[in-house]
Amino acid sequence: MSEPIGKKTMDAILDVTDELRARVRPSFEPYEGVYRLNDMAEYVSERDWDEVWSRYPSWWPHAWMLAENGQFTAEQIGRCTVDEIEELFASPAFEPEHAYYADAGEDGMA
Repeated sequence: MSEPIGKKTMDAILDVTDELRARVRPSFEPYEGVYRLNDMAEYVSERDWDEVWSRYPSWWPHAWMLAENGQFTAEQIGRCTVDEIEELFASPAFEPEHAYYADAGEDGMA
């Protein structure tokens, strides 16, 4: 049986937020894929999102997206195993509230 990821790993995952926020932009190409980062409506391009997360394990962005996004606290996700994180993220019951994938719309403003 896998071990929970723990608080230290969850904190490291949440620290990636600083890298993502450094790439926030006010506008994008029309219909460009973007990720909303928070309830302040800060967005990064899909390309920047992928580039930042490419330096980390593939499940890290899933844990990041699950934590403090309307359904689970970071503490709860820290008590999950990687398999449990992947299961929660893939579940149709997961409905992100603040951070999610979208497109920039016709005017390029997410």
